[in-house]
Amino acid sequence: MTALFCNRAGALGAAIIALSAAASAQVTVGPQVRIDVAGGTAAANETTMASTDFNPLRVVGAWNDWRPSVPPNEIIRMGVAISFNGGATWTDSVLRPPLANQSSVEGDPMTCYDNRTGTLWVGAISFASNGGVYVARMGPTDLGFGPSVMAATTGGADKGWMAAGPRPGLPDTTRVYIAYNQGLLRSDTMGSSWTGPVGYGGGLGFLPRVGPGGQLYICYWDIGTGVRLKRSLNGGDSFTDLPIATRMDVWGVQDGSRFPGTFRVPAMNYLAVDPVDGTLYCVYFDTTNIVNGQRNVDLYFTRSTNQGTSWTTPKVINGDSSPPGDQFWPWIEVDQQQNLHMVFMDSRGFNQNDGIVNGMFNMYYAFSSDKGDTWQEHKLTPAAFNSDNDGLNRPTQFMGDYLGLAVGGNRVYPCYLSSQNGDTDIFTNVVIVTPPCPADLNGDGVIGQADLGQLLSSFGKCSGDIGFDPAADLDGDGCVGQADLGVLLGVFGQSCP
Repeated sequence: MTALFCNRAGALGAAIIALSAAASAQVTVGPQVRIDVAGGTAAANETTMASTDFNPLRVVGAWNDWRPSVPPNEIIRMGVAISFNGGATWTDSVLRPPLANQSSVEGDPMTCYDNRTGTLWVGAISFASNGGVYVARMGPTDLGFGPSVMAATTGGADKGWMAAGPRPGLPDTTRVYIAYNQGLLRSDTMGSSWTGPVGYGGGLGFLPRVGPGGQLYICYWDIGTGVRLKRSLNGGDSFTDLPIATRMDVWGVQDGSRFPGTFRVPAMNYLAVDPVDGTLYCVYFDTTNIVNGQRNVDLYFTRSTNQGTSWTTPKVINGDSSPPGDQFWPWIEVDQQQNLHMVFMDSRGFNQNDGIVNGMFNMYYAFSSDKGDTWQEHKLTPAAFNSDNDGLNRPTQFMGDYLGLAVGGNRVYPCYLSSQNGDTDIFTNVVIVTPPCPADLNGDGVIGQADLGQLLSSFGKCSGDIGFDPAADLDGDGCVGQADLGVLLGVFGQSCP
């Protein structure tokens, strides 16, 4: 082992924290489900996913979709899939910008959600001089997305992500944000109209997140060694730029030389905000060390409890193999019970060199119930897949630049690509998180009158109904009814373990 990089917090040893530690909830990972069901054998990558606590059974995914292409002409659209039954079945299509803004390349998909209203959004970029950023909305009772609107019509747009949440100090409002290379876009009309962009400087992979009090945080890569944060406490009118961490290794946007395969791996950064106490969590990947001449890339985790002013020492949070594999492209979310959920790509278990033509990979889901101190991992893919994703053994491959994951109630939906069928398709696995004491609805350690009252206030309501409480849906059928009441009454008066 060549120690060309310093190990943060004992990175490869002690900092690979107790992945088998007991969690406070039961995690059940369902079988793999393909969501680009009408995509055929066309390539697909760069995934995103969204759901809401308002209706956890309604979920949307999006990706770059090559299905309209006729070789050798390459055409890219945004593919969009919708499930109304908690990820059991899906319908999909392509969603385009208005006619005047359409182009041959429409991609870099993004989604966001509003737990207050149950609204979902998808968006993408039309890469042309007449293009820009476009968005479509699906309301809580809609059966699909409405017509897309242009959020910005400037050429040169690149990699946007979006978020929704309350305006500062106004909990009963919703503001939608899009952060991309040209600045910040804002909508106070649920995405029907937009203002901006408000410039904030250079970088790549601007990822907005909204805190419980309307704080706006934008994590980004400075295309150097910086993992950085832009913080706004006034709804995006102005920003404070703050450091999160400094990478030990850095590479260019098109560089994938640290990984098996010949696809690019830009070093973007990923952020999540606790909806209860506002804790910030950042995950990024970095080179820990060099083992037998091969770079070992790991996932690094850090958190902030003071709105990004200071951060804990980054530590490695993934498991690994010997020789070590590479872990990258994480996506992290936090649910209303303050559990952390993450999806990532992993090359562990194969003795393969950096830069070989075809690399072998799996997708993993990780869960933490203690603010990231310990994690448990679950492999999502039924078998490893090859980075030669079109069967042509090309010297230059493209796997996209990121993955996605959504949380709705106690349901988690990782969204990722796999070439297990000979071409890249888009998949999910429905993850169910069951609290150790699910009938303790108010979390006071005793199942009593307060819990009964909370359940009865949602009795007879189903996902999508005003007043539906997903925590009270104890049997997970999407409605609060007699079966749920029976579960609670069966343990009434008991203390939680």
